[in-house]
Amino acid sequence: MLLKHFLLGALLALGSVTALPNPEADLHDVEARDNKHHRPRCGKDADFDRMKNKCICKDEGKEFHPEHKICRCPEDQMEDRHDPHKCVCKDEDKELMMGVCKCKGDLKPNRHGECRCPDDQRPDRRDPHKCVCKDKDKDKDLMTGFT
Repeated sequence: MLLKHFLLGALLALGSVTALPNPEADLHDVEARDNKHHRPRCGKDADFDRMKNKCICKDEGKEFHPEHKICRCPEDQMEDRHDPHKCVCKDEDKELMMGVCKCKGDLKPNRHGECRCPDDQRPDRRDPHKCVCKDKDKDKDLMTGFT
């Protein structure tokens, strides 16, 4: 009788041990196997978008780099030193408009991408992003409105 209780207790103990989950099991593999889809890991900077089927950065304007699983500002931009979640243009003569760096004020990009006044104009002394005529007489005419 005592042997029967001992064997029954041993069988119950073995059954409960095998029912414990494996603490080292990769839960991502189990999840992927359950829903029959592979869901990529995006890292801490991004979330997976099921509609677009790709990782989207949490910070607006940043681009996801899958090889490093991080989000970075586009090539012509850098992180704002006051707010690392925002991107700003590297060139001080450019401002960020709808995710693209564009020349400020009257400045236009030259063939090298630098923001400059057109050839027949020069930067204004008070506002470097405003262009005025090089000829002083034309400058006076623009201010007074007379020719």
